[in-house]
Amino acid sequence: MRGGSGSPLAYVIVRDDAIELRQNVMRRLDRRLTGAPPMRPLSGLQPTAFQRQRLSMLLDILDAVLGHEGGRMTTHEIARRHVYRGLRIGRGDEWKSSSERRRTQRLIDEAIALMRGGYRRLLRG
Repeated sequence: MRGGSGSPLAYVIVRDDAIELRQNVMRRLDRRLTGAPPMRPLSGLQPTAFQRQRLSMLLDILDAVLGHEGGRMTTHEIARRHVYRGLRIGRGDEWKSSSERRRTQRLIDEAIALMRGGYRRLLRG
């Protein structure tokens, strides 16, 4: 196969504990680049409905933390928008001592950890 400039393409595959998955994905990519129709999805790459919903929520939380929603959001605002829609707990002592605040902070930490490389664990199944 040749790239856009007519030069041959090369694949670099990291040799780690996910090498089989990487090789399978490379084969699938190579097939698609040659015009073959998509193959059946790999079972290890198919999250359940619950996992899709949770990962989507974590991405929304990460966007909020990184300020992609018009400025940095507080933990309380993230909880109201992304974790507990219709949250009735106000700010202040009630919020600071709530289990909802602790769970929201754990989800924020998880979203940041995924961004910093934890997503690789998802690919390994």
